[in-house]
Amino acid sequence: MISLPNEMDPLLILSLIILGGGAGGWIARRLRIPGITGNILAGALLGYTILESVDAAKELQALSNFAMALIAASVGGHLSYRRIHNALRRIIGIALLESIGAIVLVTGAIHWFLDVPWPVAALLGAMAVETAPATTVSVINETRAKGSFVKTLLSVVAIDNILCIMFFVFIETLDADYYAHPGTSLGLSRAFMDTGGQLFGSLILGLGLGKLTDWVVRYSRRFSNFSTTFVAILVSTGLSQYLGLSPLLSALFFGMYLGNSSAETEKQLTALDPIEPLLHICFFTLAGAGIHLEHLYEAGLLCVLYVIARFAGKALGSLFGGILSRTSRRIWTSIPLALMPQSAVAIGLVVILEGDPRIPENISTYVGTLVLASVTINEIIGPLLTRIALHRSREVGLDRPRLMEFLQEEFILVGLEAEDKWDALKKLVDFFAHTHNVPPKRAHMIYDTVVEREESMTTAVGLGAALPHGRVDAGSGIQGVMAICPQGMDFDAPDGEPVKLIVLIVTPKEHERRHLEVIASLSAMISNERIRDRIIAAINANDAWEIIESEEARGHNYFIEELEEQNVNGE
Repeated sequence: MISLPNEMDPLLILSLIILGGGAGGWIARRLRIPGITGNILAGALLGYTILESVDAAKELQALSNFAMALIAASVGGHLSYRRIHNALRRIIGIALLESIGAIVLVTGAIHWFLDVPWPVAALLGAMAVETAPATTVSVINETRAKGSFVKTLLSVVAIDNILCIMFFVFIETLDADYYAHPGTSLGLSRAFMDTGGQLFGSLILGLGLGKLTDWVVRYSRRFSNFSTTFVAILVSTGLSQYLGLSPLLSALFFGMYLGNSSAETEKQLTALDPIEPLLHICFFTLAGAGIHLEHLYEAGLLCVLYVIARFAGKALGSLFGGILSRTSRRIWTSIPLALMPQSAVAIGLVVILEGDPRIPENISTYVGTLVLASVTINEIIGPLLTRIALHRSREVGLDRPRLMEFLQEEFILVGLEAEDKWDALKKLVDFFAHTHNVPPKRAHMIYDTVVEREESMTTAVGLGAALPHGRVDAGSGIQGVMAICPQGMDFDAPDGEPVKLIVLIVTPKEHERRHLEVIASLSAMISNERIRDRIIAAINANDAWEIIESEEARGHNYFIEELEEQNVNGE
């Protein structure tokens, strides 16, 4: 067996991690399994061979913490209200019920089947809530998945981690009081205060750094987007650890601020994209290097029961949450498989627990051994199940520019009510401004161009549809929103039919040719009576999006590269 000195230079360790993890990921993808599974297995191999005598995780802990914070910020950015405003019911429903399911089943199973005391079982139940954001983001990026399922999954994962940390702090405080004063009343007030302090402190730090980043982006030209975001996440991670807060929560709230702030600030979330794949390789390979198979042997039956109970709790909870929130069948039948990964947060909570002098050492060791063993299983199997879930959701390969990118769930308004077509146009422009982060002045200019076009000639195309459009001086591409008005309204249509389906299109001057292609594709889709009637009858935005993404309608919304290829061949 090859081994290296204990005093190996950290840069040499890092190079071995990158090269070994990268090779493992490449081999895994060639075998059609998730790249991060290859990273983890390569890390485990390095840990048992070349790096056996080196604590790689300790040597590169700062890098691992930064990678985790970056991923948390990215996940937090997906909790942008304008993106999830019409999906809150299913996101909250699924997240709450699957979290409760994990706590209840893990706590109950471990207590009743293995006679583990309630305080210990409850700690394990709290840790079971976490779903690994890094694993989820990495598999989504690798499969280039995009859609309402991906949006739901990322939002649920973000909420999972917030709830996990809150539950853990609350139960840890109760357990500390229980072991310090056996037989006395539970310290509920202290538990609530500790939990609130952890949440509030991370919230203030994350939002404060987000506000500072927003100011730098708006008023300073001395710093690039890359350097601004890099330093902000470094500060967030370092200050959180210094203040005893959760670096993950602080970064997550930082990302939430950026995702809900100005359009310029939101771009900061992608500033570190060039180095993100490298950080992912480092993070997962380091996680693999920290895997110790002896934990599986030590945990034994308890580990198996924990993994099964956690998966069952999350699966049942997400199924019920999806059904009760009237989520599409495609989402609630696929999401249970994507909630198995568990890693950094659980490991971090083990470290916190083992460093808490209020908790007996035998208890923290017992919990730590079990959680580390379950993480080993969940991080090897979890990515495979997440990939299967993404394929079942039929959203793999959709993260590519499309002709009508605005036909996304968050850009669809169901149940539009308006006095007349002018009122409808005003409400559509307001909805467009809200969902696209458009400043009031720019929104007013867009409205003027829409009205000017409508006054010159009606944009109703017949068959109960209208395609109003406005102009902007410049932009990265065509944008728009769709509204469904079931009762219909007079739009001066050429066939005299009331309009029930309205698509507002906003086009930059340099995209006139693409505008004509969008109009042609929309007209073709609307001309299909079956598609048109199903969209008009949609009960919510997700239902409408499911129809647009159906096999029957998807052909009308080309991927840009396919359209360009058709144009080249046609010429």
